[in-house]
Amino acid sequence: MFEVKRFVQNKMAENSYLLSARNGDTLLIDPGANSKAERDSIENYIKGNSLNPLAILLTHGHFDHIAGAAWARDFYNIKTWMHIDDKEELVIAAHAASVYNVNMEYVFTEADNYFDGEPVLKFGSVEVHVLHTPSHSKGSVCLYLPDGDILFAGDTTYNGTIGYSNDGFASLIKVIKEKILTLPPSTMVYSGHGLPCMISELRLPSSARR
Repeated sequence: MFEVKRFVQNKMAENSYLLSARNGDTLLIDPGANSKAERDSIENYIKGNSLNPLAILLTHGHFDHIAGAAWARDFYNIKTWMHIDDKEELVIAAHAASVYNVNMEYVFTEADNYFDGEPVLKFGSVEVHVLHTPSHSKGSVCLYLPDGDILFAGDTTYNGTIGYSNDGFASLIKVIKEKILTLPPSTMVYSGHGLPCMISELRLPSSARR
């Protein structure tokens, strides 16, 4: 029912995704393109597959996940969506990038739309259930598509294991247990870095399994 295309982009090897339905309705998720070659890779795939971009969804506001957001918004004339609790992350993103010797070619300091809580967002034929998973950042979210058995996890999880927390790993493990491990085991998890896996393949640290 859905196709997921992964692009590994920018210096941080961030995963950008195109989620497309059979009719071509497409969402850009965490576009991290920060060079012409990376932007061209997205553009060529969309054009070559006759896709119809409808919106840009951000799992959180860190620079490696938003580096291509301003470009994609303007190029495709579509809107960006993210959790209100990560609004401040956008303000400091360019500075944070410079710490890693990354120059953001398109600065992105304000999303078009902010949501709160855990809304269900609908774009054309694509329905996305937002799961608020704060820990990596205050406004980190996972994007769940029940119809496709798909979860975009941002940096909440990595391939087969937990992601990175800026708020202590206890809080990260808590949200993973409550929001992710309760989903069907067959759900495919597409994280912000690394290869995808199924929820059944996710492993918590041994000290957190109780």
